[in-house]
Amino acid sequence: MPARIALAVAIAVLSAGPLPMRACAQTDITLEVGASQIGPPIGVEGGSAHFLIGGLRGSHYSAGGSGVFGSLLFGQTLDGTTGGSFLSGVLAGAIVERWSESLTASLEVSLMGYGVQTPFPYRAFAVEGGPSIRLAARTVSVRVAGVAGMGRSRLEEWRVDGGRIRLFEDELWRVGGTAELMVGPATSSFGVVGGIHRTPGGDYVNAGARWVLAGAWGVAEVSLDRWKTPTSSETTGGLALIVPIGRAWSLRGFFGRSDPDPLTLAQPGSGSGGFLLGRSLLANSHSPIAAPAPFRIIEYGETSSRVRLTMVAPEGSTVVSLLGDFTLWDPVPMRRSGDRWITEIDIGVGTHHFGFLVDDEWYLPDDAPDVVPDEWGRHSATLVIEGVGQ
Repeated sequence: MPARIALAVAIAVLSAGPLPMRACAQTDITLEVGASQIGPPIGVEGGSAHFLIGGLRGSHYSAGGSGVFGSLLFGQTLDGTTGGSFLSGVLAGAIVERWSESLTASLEVSLMGYGVQTPFPYRAFAVEGGPSIRLAARTVSVRVAGVAGMGRSRLEEWRVDGGRIRLFEDELWRVGGTAELMVGPATSSFGVVGGIHRTPGGDYVNAGARWVLAGAWGVAEVSLDRWKTPTSSETTGGLALIVPIGRAWSLRGFFGRSDPDPLTLAQPGSGSGGFLLGRSLLANSHSPIAAPAPFRIIEYGETSSRVRLTMVAPEGSTVVSLLGDFTLWDPVPMRRSGDRWITEIDIGVGTHHFGFLVDDEWYLPDDAPDVVPDEWGRHSATLVIEGVGQ
């Protein structure tokens, strides 16, 4: 029905693409405008709905990954018969605790609200969340999460204008869990995902694959999922991306078939696409900062070079280590020299990614070179080693 189509648009836009890239502590407020097109739910006859979209999103994350995120979006339909204007909002929070170098636990909670005025008034409000545990060792990451949610929806429907109103009110809830296995370096990882969700309408089960690419140009995720819903079995997936444009602008987009939502019982979309162009109004590290590199090659070689890495850790730091793909992501202790921490290491020819552990917390200084995001929600710095004569 048209109201559910508009609701699916809101959900698709809010979940499009990877989470906003973040490094260490960051505060960001972004104004966004864009457009979206979505086909009717699979199995429902009807044309595609088109929307102009505008809104505001903001976030604040600590260096350890804990933080809050909020988004408010308004959509204006361009099709008087296939969809209605909508207003949607999300407020989410996460508490992240690093238990060890490779083991991280988190607790996430989200509040969501959706409103569609025409052609059929629809309202929905829900809260959901749960704990998760992530184990990351070298280039392998495993994440297991539990999720529970509850809410309420209200739909008013009539056959003709001014006719008798039929009112539908539903109690929404779901419980379930998801699992994810990713393999590969920060710049290109591949993995499998799966989940099961119990709802008042029946069970939802999914299994699929992910391919995540990251670099200074941004982040892209290719997904493919097979869903078994209470009414059918469907294949969904597509391309989601975030591309920073300079220091202040960004582009988010999604193109493909949207997933069903077990909490609101929205069915898979037959095909959708959309983008949001964002202008950052406030950001303390929206894009990589051009600054002198915290490393210096002190001895060149044909296949490897001796590199001295130097960094200034936060005041009060007691233990600092270097780790990167050239250490197989095992920490290498650094020594204190005044207000700086220093180590020397042989690094092979090629492009490498690295970071630091400061008192068991992942850390990058402001002068880290060519920062790129990875699939664990953190950032890594980049250095290039060229052999003699190259």
